[in-house]
Amino acid sequence: NMADEGVGSSNHFRGRPTDSELVILDAVKKRAPSVVSGGRITTQVPNRDGGMGSSGPRDRVEDLLDSIVGLEHIKSQVRGLRRSTEIADLRESLIPYSIPKTHLAVSTSLLPPALSDDPTRPRSSHMVFVGNPGCGKTALARLLAKAYHELGILRKPKFLEVERMDLVGRTAQQTVAKTVEVLEEARGGILFIDEAYTLAMSTKRTKAEAGTDAINEIMRNIDAAAEGKEDDSFPLVILAGFPQEMQNFLAAQGALRKRFSLTFEFPDYTCEELARIFVDLCNAKGFDLENALTVKVLSDLLDRETTGEWRAERNGRVCELLLSGARTEVRRRIRNATFEEHEVDPQLITKSDVENVMMAEFK
Repeated sequence: NMADEGVGSSNHFRGRPTDSELVILDAVKKRAPSVVSGGRITTQVPNRDGGMGSSGPRDRVEDLLDSIVGLEHIKSQVRGLRRSTEIADLRESLIPYSIPKTHLAVSTSLLPPALSDDPTRPRSSHMVFVGNPGCGKTALARLLAKAYHELGILRKPKFLEVERMDLVGRTAQQTVAKTVEVLEEARGGILFIDEAYTLAMSTKRTKAEAGTDAINEIMRNIDAAAEGKEDDSFPLVILAGFPQEMQNFLAAQGALRKRFSLTFEFPDYTCEELARIFVDLCNAKGFDLENALTVKVLSDLLDRETTGEWRAERNGRVCELLLSGARTEVRRRIRNATFEEHEVDPQLITKSDVENVMMAEFK
């Protein structure tokens, strides 16, 4: 599900580390910092997938990734960057402190070949997110800002979401000024341009050329940041939108496409994934589910009561609609219980609540 240009051969983006990387990661384990917590000393140890093992404290990055339902291809991207970051950190730690940084090229001769290839810390490529509504594009981008900051790839855990109106002005000068202002505001973090394909569209107030001015300014700044290697605060830019619209947009924007080497396709959620998201959402809102309402039961109900086309138009929003309807059902049961003089748990969602919502509101 991941299409990329020019990165397929890079170790940074493979799902599993190579043998040489495993050797390096073993070295990282031996050099892993000890953490004193509650009087006990624990060690943060990377596992063979590049993550942190269970012998150490809670791993913030893995916690963030575990909070995502599905999207394994993007999780692999993050873990690949993590391995590259660990290798870069190890390489830096092996350079003797007595050697001035100005003679860094000389010091690399002291390192094993696997560590002397590239002295720079890894940086993620700018990305394109494509998927139907509600499939997690924005939520995942927010999470990436936090995860990449934890890895040291981004300076800040900042996430800035914008759309066409935030970038385009009445004149070319206004458009350039607004685009530069947005790029500056997002500096150090992630700039998420939602429905990016609208930049190629005209409106009643502005022509399509206005959006082109914004595109050109973004490309100019991307190129300037790439040339000025000393500045690593330029934001990671993500273009997002619906599949067909983004395909048409990028096909007509060849120069822009070359600067976004990673494209991630967000597939529609399966019934089981929606069921798991619903359970997580209920827990986050403080609701309990009765024992009969398992992920399997929820998945089967969704499969039976909804069509694939209907789910594809909503994806994760199905869970929000279901929870909203279930809360209404709970309130209805509470009102009825007042007259029938029996108690109702106001935080418990039952199987009948969910069935009533699906049969009445879903299709």
